Amino acid sequence: MIHMQLRIWLTGLLVIPGSVMFGLQALAQPNDPAAGLELNPAPYHAVIGNPPAPASRQDLDDLAILRWNQRTRTPEGVLHSWRFLNRNLSVFDAAIGTDLAKTAPTLYEGLPAFLVRVDALKDQLKNAVARPRPFVSHQDLQPCLPLETTWSYPSGHATWFAAAALLLADLVPERRDRLMPVGLQGGYVRAYCGAHYPSDVEASQRLAQAISKELIASPQWRTFKQQLAGERSKLVVPPPAGIPLLTD
Repeated sequence: MIHMQLRIWLTGLLVIPGSVMFGLQALAQPNDPAAGLELNPAPYHAVIGNPPAPASRQDLDDLAILRWNQRTRTPEGVLHSWRFLNRNLSVFDAAIGTDLAKTAPTLYEGLPAFLVRVDALKDQLKNAVARPRPFVSHQDLQPCLPLETTWSYPSGHATWFAAAALLLADLVPERRDRLMPVGLQGGYVRAYCGAHYPSDVEASQRLAQAISKELIASPQWRTFKQQLAGERSKLVVPPPAGIPLLTD
């Protein structure tokens, strides 16, 4: 079991170079394309499930992966992890093959409004589960990213990057196969650096999949997508030398 998990986690790393119902009026901003969108966190509790029980087989596997990561970290791997520290859509530039902020300003400025909703829902789930971070419960773990004081399950970074990749893939399906690995990297690096358990990240990926489906089905998303027709055509135009390789 542990060997299979190790293969899944370690082969995925470093492939990329370089209220039960909560209203969201408080999140709304001028020209907010997600205005009026409400997400009910109740169904998503079942999506993420419960974290592994302490000393269970999965909990021990989580710890074995974290300790292996800590023993085998490289400077290149740590630097790669820091590239995902801030939740910024520009991390997807190479995957799409353009400067998103310049080529698609409406997308670049509007998509975060949907991701704010994802983040707010994730926070409610995280606070309800209240799983301590791995370095809090296990003093031998030394993260290679800045320490955070929030709960651990699910991972906010992993949820954000996976959801961002899925939403971008709906807008630019021609780049889906390039976007998804980048989105997953935003979660993998959290376990690589010991900021989260692998099971935190896996729960986040399930959560991102489920929330993204609801967002994409919403009238707010359909309207937003229609507004991006002109920008979308520009996004699929590669640079003269072609879009960069994303693997070694």
